[in-house]
Amino acid sequence: MAMRYLYRIVLIRTGLDLLALDRTFRNYAAGNGSCVGTRSPGQWTRRLDITLDLSDESECEELDRCVIRLADVIKSLPKLEIVSFAIPDPLGPEPDSVVMPFRVLDALRCSANSLRILDWSGDDFFPQPHQLEELLRDLPYLRVLRCYQLVWANGVIPSNILSSLTTLAVEDLVERVGHP
Repeated sequence: MAMRYLYRIVLIRTGLDLLALDRTFRNYAAGNGSCVGTRSPGQWTRRLDITLDLSDESECEELDRCVIRLADVIKSLPKLEIVSFAIPDPLGPEPDSVVMPFRVLDALRCSANSLRILDWSGDDFFPQPHQLEELLRDLPYLRVLRCYQLVWANGVIPSNILSSLTTLAVEDLVERVGHP
């Protein structure tokens, strides 16, 4: 009974948090959860905050493995309403050098009908502009988008992508040159 409240908001701060959460969801999927016969705790999660600090490599083996685990965890949370990516330190040699892999964006589509708020607070681990456009097209109920940058063409942000938004917070609008 308490599980629905314990997993309502999930915070992933370290690679160890990610590993533990991934194992928990895998165990429930295999029918070996700590409460046998109950639904996966991911069914109750409505908010996911990712503040992964990968500066200590002992906490997460390598970025590629963390990405795979993160995508698997997100896929285990089909009723997400709020997702926040706030990576505190650059994941690569310099800020803005590591883009969000397609695998994670694809996992977000599993919550397309419930996702209301999407927040990318940092400038690292941000999707490529065309991948962000595609993702936004697949999120029909998204109401709030906060992101580092958004691409626009001819002075216009595409209305078909952002038609459901009520709040848009963008740090940098990037003009796409030579786009109709």
